[in-house]
Amino acid sequence: MKKLFVRLSLIAIIVYIGSFNLYPQRFESHQDSLECLRNYSLYVEYYRIGEYERALPFWRLVFENYPDFSRNIYIHGEVMLDEKIGEAESPEIKAALLDTAMMMFDRRLERLGLYEHLGDSASVLGRKGQFFFRHNNIVEEAGPGYEALGKAIEMGNITPPVVALYMNVTVSKFFNEIFEAGQVIDTYLELTGKIDNALAVNNKDVQNLTQARDIVENLFIQSRAAGCDVLIEVFSERVENEPDNEKLISMVNDLLDDNECRDSDFYYYTTERLHELNPTARSAMNLSRMYRSVEDLDRTKVFLKQAIELEENRCSRSGYYFELAELINRTENNPEQVRIYARKAIEDDENNAQAYMLIGQLYTEATQCFEDEFKKQTIYWAAVDQFTRAKNADPSIAELAYEYIKAYSARFPNRELLFFHGYEEGQTFIVDCWINERTIVRAR
Repeated sequence: MKKLFVRLSLIAIIVYIGSFNLYPQRFESHQDSLECLRNYSLYVEYYRIGEYERALPFWRLVFENYPDFSRNIYIHGEVMLDEKIGEAESPEIKAALLDTAMMMFDRRLERLGLYEHLGDSASVLGRKGQFFFRHNNIVEEAGPGYEALGKAIEMGNITPPVVALYMNVTVSKFFNEIFEAGQVIDTYLELTGKIDNALAVNNKDVQNLTQARDIVENLFIQSRAAGCDVLIEVFSERVENEPDNEKLISMVNDLLDDNECRDSDFYYYTTERLHELNPTARSAMNLSRMYRSVEDLDRTKVFLKQAIELEENRCSRSGYYFELAELINRTENNPEQVRIYARKAIEDDENNAQAYMLIGQLYTEATQCFEDEFKKQTIYWAAVDQFTRAKNADPSIAELAYEYIKAYSARFPNRELLFFHGYEEGQTFIVDCWINERTIVRAR
């Protein structure tokens, strides 16, 4: 009866595990095959109920002695070791378990040539690299995981998780002075080249491939490993091939801007092209400042005015108005026009102290409005009013504004001159000419 029970149990085991992808495994004897089946069935049963601690000893026996028995040895082993490493109570235990996991991946890779059911090399190498870095992110110890990812990519595994992790580790090695900038650039060119080649022939996986390329590009940008010449060489062909790709051109433009490549023709082109594709206040201001840097002042004004029209944020628009006022003041003899834009800056932001200061300076230079000495001196009342408003608007320039107030208050009419012209301190006075400001009579 006992023998019958044993035989029935073994038959049940064989039937039970028949659904677990069993494959040809050479056994030394009939007893050896029974031992394999017994250990396999025990670990699988514990695995199914989440008892990984009890499953692992039986799993090890199968893994070490019967590595070709089932693909599940590797699938289940990865799951169990992943959890046990995460629960490890000491660095030593964690390291030992991680070594076991790496050995498991290596064993699987060794046997791929014999049994296709164990998976394909590119996929298994990608999983090995990701597994390693889930449990060891020390860049100095990155060798096994980094090597696995590199080989996976060589074999055609350019899925977003694999290329993102490989580029991430490359950049980390650069930040930790393990890699030179050239290695980051070479890795970027290698990965994007493989992705672009795949995109050219694979229309079914465009979304994943595009995502992979975006991740690699963003990591490359964050590394700041490349100078202007390299950036232009790397991106100019892509921009030329995709002149309507606003996302790409915006990214490249930001990259050139961040790396201070603003003097390049390529920066000019991307800035103008971006503005053509999607006119914004920011793109208009970029163009304005770009042309100002080369003294093309007519185009500077054109784009400044476009920036003002497109800007919705009042504080930003105030700054643009002030910039336009300052530019006109520098290039044209038109103080009334300058004041118009300075006042618009104040309308948008009453704390724009620079605009008050500019108006005050305009007034101090307007003495040619009058021949009469008394009227010339009254201009300084209006000027000091503006400097006082600037001082009150922005504490950061209060000291400078005070110096102006002090200097130009000393040019007010004296009491004798006020008396001679029939005025008393505190009276209201209108400074005419183009200034046309209401102010208060004061004596120096």
